[in-house]
Amino acid sequence: MNHPDLLDSLADLLDRLDPPPPHLVARAQAALAERRAAQLSRLLTDSAHTTPTGMRGTDHVRTLRFTDLDLHLEPTATGLHVTGRARTGTHAVAHWPGGTRTGHIDPAGWFHLEDVPPGPVRFVLHRDGHPDLATRWFVA
Repeated sequence: MNHPDLLDSLADLLDRLDPPPPHLVARAQAALAERRAAQLSRLLTDSAHTTPTGMRGTDHVRTLRFTDLDLHLEPTATGLHVTGRARTGTHAVAHWPGGTRTGHIDPAGWFHLEDVPPGPVRFVLHRDGHPDLATRWFVA
């Protein structure tokens, strides 16, 4: 038995003994399709990794810079207030498990989103006539 045959047999065994829940399969397929449809915007800097601990006034606000997008995440009583500056796109969408929030990008490139929950999130810039640009998932 060669490696591909062995892997196929193992996959069949796992599918029979412990199949994944149908909703999980659907969500994984949707996430993969979404990821394939968007180009990746590379992370350049993240204040969570560059700001020295104990600095005054910087311990609650986080800034991230991607190749096509700058983000300023500020905690509020109801979630995160996001101020963004996009270098391309018409709409910015924050995605998190179980929800999304969309904001219009003004002619200068600015957008604002309210009540984005802390936790796993990714941002997608929608561009007319071009593939979307997306950040990787990160914990906000």
